[in-house]
Amino acid sequence: MLKYIIFSLIALSFWHADVWAQDKIDVKFTFDDCTYDASGTPILPITPGGNPQCICGIGGKSIRLNGTDDFLTMDKVVNRYFDTDFTFDFYFAMDNPLGEIDIMSLRNGCNRVDSLMQLRYFSSNNEVLFEIGSNINNYNTIRTKLNTTNCWHRFTLVKFGLLYFVYLDNVFISKFVARENIIMTRLGSLSFGNSPCKSNTNPIQRFAGNIDEINIRNTATSELDIKDSFLFPDRIVTENTTIFKGESIQLITGPKCSNNISWSPAATLDDATVADPVATPEVSTTYEVTINNGNCVSKDTVRIFAADKETSDCKTLLLPGAFTPNNDGLNDTYGISNTFIVDEVSYFEIYDRWGEKVWETAELNGQWDGTKQGKPLNGGTFLYKIRYKCNDEEYVKIDNFVMLR
Repeated sequence: MLKYIIFSLIALSFWHADVWAQDKIDVKFTFDDCTYDASGTPILPITPGGNPQCICGIGGKSIRLNGTDDFLTMDKVVNRYFDTDFTFDFYFAMDNPLGEIDIMSLRNGCNRVDSLMQLRYFSSNNEVLFEIGSNINNYNTIRTKLNTTNCWHRFTLVKFGLLYFVYLDNVFISKFVARENIIMTRLGSLSFGNSPCKSNTNPIQRFAGNIDEINIRNTATSELDIKDSFLFPDRIVTENTTIFKGESIQLITGPKCSNNISWSPAATLDDATVADPVATPEVSTTYEVTINNGNCVSKDTVRIFAADKETSDCKTLLLPGAFTPNNDGLNDTYGISNTFIVDEVSYFEIYDRWGEKVWETAELNGQWDGTKQGKPLNGGTFLYKIRYKCNDEEYVKIDNFVMLR
């Protein structure tokens, strides 16, 4: 009996240690030093198969798999991280994919009655298929088209309770509610390009291309934080904006591995062959960048509106009549729309219906997210007061707006 009690206490202590460790999970593989070691907590290795190459990636290095015998396999201890709330995030770039491509998988064999999580690409219809489940009655799939104007793609999976959210290229794709908690197999391994379903009779192909910035944490990341953490590989960082005629703006692109860059239209750019040219448009212009990586070409656009300062009405400060801070990527924050007419903001204050100040800023581009001290407020009517300077004159604007939850 004493031995049983001692054994139980030891087991309980290990369980508590495991729970304590779960509070610290934030594992990231950047591959920037060309090793397979993770940064963050805990330190876990990735085991390569074949002979993957360490080449240029997102802001540093990435791992290139040849599609023949190269793959990456993570330690099986990672499997249990998917049992509770988590965020699983990584970037991938494919080389001219043809057929059914195994991007990522976590499963033990090919029987769908067992737990699985996998991401595949089908070139026949240019679709990505994500599958996850613990058995045939708790099995979920999501299909979506792949944006062919991108070379690099970002896949993000977020679990919050029984809710699962899927994002591709920083865009929310879909969500579903599992019938019960999905417990991942302890026998299979999370891998890239090494599905156990690959065989002489199965047409699935190994992944050929680059894998980078793998991140696993045991918290459910919000959509706003997902968007804020985007690294913009081969993409334009500069957002659609307005400037006055005669002014210039630098167009910024994110990390890239190619110097074969071209912008159009080139007439109002100082150099249409560099990554970050200076634009001086006399009329509103949509600029497009093309980045040729050899085996893949990325394209992206940005719209620069050119306003006439002489005809701008300083009294017309534009703010929406309502906003919806629900993290759907639309109208999630509240702020000034036509900031280009404003020289500076002395204060921008928001009050609830009882007259209590809930937010303030002196930043021209300040945006309210509907919270007070980090806690979401209930929807309703609010009031804003703004003192600002335009064409060397001061103005004050006061009005109501509605927050919808």
